[in-house]
Amino acid sequence: MPPAGVKTARPAHRCTECGYASAKWVGRCPECQAWGTIQEIGTAAPSLRAVTAGPVTAPARPIAEVELAGARAVPTGISEFDRVLGGGLVPGAVLLVAGEPGVGKSTLLLEVAHRVAERNGPALVVSGEESAGQVRLRAERIGALHERLYLAAETELSAVLSHVEQVAPTLLVLDSVQTVRSPGDGTDGGATQVRAVASALTAVAKSRGMTTILVGHVTKDGAIAGPRTLEHLVDVVVAFDGERHSTLRLVRATKNRFGPADEIGCFEIGDTGVVGVPDPSALFVSRRAAPVPGSCVTVTMEGSRPLLAEVQALVASSSGGGSPRRAVSGLDAQRVAMVNAVVERRGGVKLADADVFTASVGGVRIAEPAADLALALAIASASRDRALSPPG
Repeated sequence: MPPAGVKTARPAHRCTECGYASAKWVGRCPECQAWGTIQEIGTAAPSLRAVTAGPVTAPARPIAEVELAGARAVPTGISEFDRVLGGGLVPGAVLLVAGEPGVGKSTLLLEVAHRVAERNGPALVVSGEESAGQVRLRAERIGALHERLYLAAETELSAVLSHVEQVAPTLLVLDSVQTVRSPGDGTDGGATQVRAVASALTAVAKSRGMTTILVGHVTKDGAIAGPRTLEHLVDVVVAFDGERHSTLRLVRATKNRFGPADEIGCFEIGDTGVVGVPDPSALFVSRRAAPVPGSCVTVTMEGSRPLLAEVQALVASSSGGGSPRRAVSGLDAQRVAMVNAVVERRGGVKLADADVFTASVGGVRIAEPAADLALALAIASASRDRALSPPG
């Protein structure tokens, strides 16, 4: 028994998947929601130790004398992708590209690797989900064959690092980070293993000045799968969006240490691969001979580029009683609800007993508040069945 008045250290527990620490054992991790991963690791009382000065990698210099050559972006040759990245790929940078299955991530990154191999030096594509033959067929279909573009199919981290040592690429594309295993770092595809693989590749990329692109999976909600620290480890986080039944693909940078994080790149997927669309306004606006009720065109700013976008609304009498339906596609549901309330309260349009359906054309996601006016006009136009006057 400890002496009276002396508190004993409480046993600490940690999740083997995400690293969440808890003072007591629980069956399900509150952070990653995994079952049976909480294990006792010792005591919660931290041990204090003295830290002495150690060797440094490079002496500190005045900021004006720091060289900029290694931090300048190198264009890939794909203008829409360079726009999102802020000019191109930075040597030593680590990018995380995420998107739903089949949206075109692998095809676009294979084309990026092909352009880098043509312009800057060797590029290495490591596939952990497809065989080398399958990737070769895709490369042949889109015309991405080059003598300096190397391909490997590996799922072991040690094998990936060996290929990097042999090829010495300027660009490494890993598809995907969830499929690469690191023995001794948790279960395959788990949060601990994904974090360990990303940390190891980040260290190699920084030491060699090699640009690295990691492909990540997404959850059912569209968020990047894996621990949140994965996004903190990388320099750029790119989201690849697009509807499965549409040829339009949108690339957004949600994090960018080398440029703006609000730019958008527009691509069109087809038989020859993913092709950039410099002026995508025609994809976001319907072509009609005469105006129709419930439609309004607005101008939205996506980064530094203005885009024409069209919002549509359909107002129908609710049948069968009950609560009226509110369906939204491509717009923020909370903002649409607020606009509905404003139109009904201030505009005199009765929507309490009507079904309201709102959507954007072309699958584009409109988040700019300036589109609220166009949405209000479209709802009022649909409710009164009167088309808006054409501009001019």
